Amino acid sequence: MAPATAKATPTKKITGAGVKKAGRPPGKGRKGKASQAMAKMQAYFKENRSKYEKLDFKEQQKKLGEEWKKSPENPKNQA
Repeated sequence: MAPATAKATPTKKITGAGVKKAGRPPGKGRKGKASQAMAKMQAYFKENRSKYEKLDFKEQQKKLGEEWKKSPENPKNQA
C-alpha cells in the first residue's frame, strides 16, 4: 500500500527572464463603465416598473428593456 502522506513537490524558481507584459493603466478599465451603465439601467427599471404593474415580471422586463434602449438616460444613446 502507498504511504498516506504526500511528498512535497519542489517549487519552481522564479526568474526575471522573459518578456513582461504591460498591464492596463490604473483607472482606465472597461469594467468601470460597464458597471456604471448597469447601475443606471437598474435604477431606470426601478423608477419605471410602476408603469407596468399589471404585467408579470418577465413581461415587465421586456417592456422596460425596450424603453431603456430608446431612453436618453442610456449611456449608449448619449454619445
